Amino acid sequence: MSQKIVVVYGAASMGQELVQAVATAGCEVILIDHSEEKLKKGIERVDSVLDREIARWGLTVGEKRAIMSRIKSSTDIKDAAKAWLVIETLKETLEVKRQLFKELDAICPPEITLASNSATISITEIAAECKNPERTIAMHFQPPIAKVPLVEISRGLKTSEATFDIAVRFAKMMNKTVVSVYDCPGFITTRIVLPMINQAVKVLEEGIASCEQIDNAMKLGFGLNAGPLTLADKIGIDTVVFYLENLYKETFDQSYLPAKLLKKLVRADFKGIKSARGFYRYGVDGLRISDSGLKTEQLSQASAK
Repeated sequence: MSQKIVVVYGAASMGQELVQAVATAGCEVILIDHSEEKLKKGIERVDSVLDREIARWGLTVGEKRAIMSRIKSSTDIKDAAKAWLVIETLKETLEVKRQLFKELDAICPPEITLASNSATISITEIAAECKNPERTIAMHFQPPIAKVPLVEISRGLKTSEATFDIAVRFAKMMNKTVVSVYDCPGFITTRIVLPMINQAVKVLEEGIASCEQIDNAMKLGFGLNAGPLTLADKIGIDTVVFYLENLYKETFDQSYLPAKLLKKLVRADFKGIKSARGFYRYGVDGLRISDSGLKTEQLSQASAK
């Protein structure tokens, strides 16, 4: 175990963002995934994001070189034992996360902290089959991780005070403000923002206003950095649906029943920025194309696919 190494498990978008943020904070980080292809794409994505920061004068070439030098990748889960902290960023599926934590618990010495970035699943449930549940904790980072100064930390029923202190220390090292919540799926942010997105989609679906008008109203009226439909595209519309369904199963709260249009868009492969099409269209650079908001006549096209 090294006090300098952090392991991020999962090379999808959240894993990529977390790896970048951890390396930028000065830690060595190993990105682990079972797929060599995902690892390659993940590292390439981090590289391109840093290049865009250089183009905006937010980073120097030397700083980028230093950040990339701290990032390694591996397909061997046993490399998790080299770290002092492991953070998983897998899909929001209890069985998948629980199995991974069970494997990590068997591989990693008891002093290594195991954290989940889960947004909608209880850490107590995820760690249910671990022999050392006291070293497990939930750390929910908000995308874009490099820019959002927040991490929500949730202790499981058996999480130790020492584990909580380690999580807080790590968050502060990354210059994040810590908000501590009870062991509850959805934390604060996810439980509040999802109904807002869901209602915004229903307003669009009913033809009350366009995508741009809905987003502008919410941004200007409430001081948001991004409107709810833009936010859905950033999160991933398929991920939004998954989160809503998970929270509905947990709470039976009708506000978490996904709007019909959300499911139509997922079936049409309109998943947001990652598919270059969601409530808006996006270029290869991930930037939104002007005047590209989903039009009323396109809604039937989305449902027909």
